[in-house]
Amino acid sequence: MGSQNEVFVARQPILNQERNVIAYELLFRDDGSGEARVSDGARATAQVIARVFGRLGVHSVMGGCAAFVNLDAETLLGRGVERLPKEDVVLELLETIEVDEAIVHRCAELKHLGYRLALDDFCAITPAYEPLLGLVDIVKIDVLQLDPDALERLVRRLRLYPARLLAEKVDTTERARRCRALGFDFYQGFHFGRPAAFAGA
Repeated sequence: MGSQNEVFVARQPILNQERNVIAYELLFRDDGSGEARVSDGARATAQVIARVFGRLGVHSVMGGCAAFVNLDAETLLGRGVERLPKEDVVLELLETIEVDEAIVHRCAELKHLGYRLALDDFCAITPAYEPLLGLVDIVKIDVLQLDPDALERLVRRLRLYPARLLAEKVDTTERARRCRALGFDFYQGFHFGRPAAFAGA
């Protein structure tokens, strides 16, 4: 049984084409149960950042791998994000962000500062997202939301942009095989590893 001073965060592995873990997505957890109970995205992000980059220490949690940190619009636009060590993080823009001129400008600013950016749960190229596709380093495609033909079409279109592609929510051997055939750069999902709670005083 954990103490009241114990802090929790979960991490889910991200693998490259050689199946080596190269990063972890950091996820908010209230306790050691491993269940996600998020009612306030900005608060959850702030707590993950405080736990991993403060109390626990990024290197003890990440073991030298990069940390994908989920950002909502409020956190993205705030200056606090610039306290994160750019060499250790990938700033992951949640799909709940409404992309507008201010968001695009902020992403360009963070890129200029040396931060890496990723788009989360991507399913379709829309006019609003096109300016970001020239800026971000990684596009995380939600493979559960797309049938095989739609997934192939989206991958083909995204290859026109400089971003590398990550297949997320890969939950079966068949989906993993299909994504490998499409040449994804990175992989994430239950097939490769479930989120695991990490606790520390």
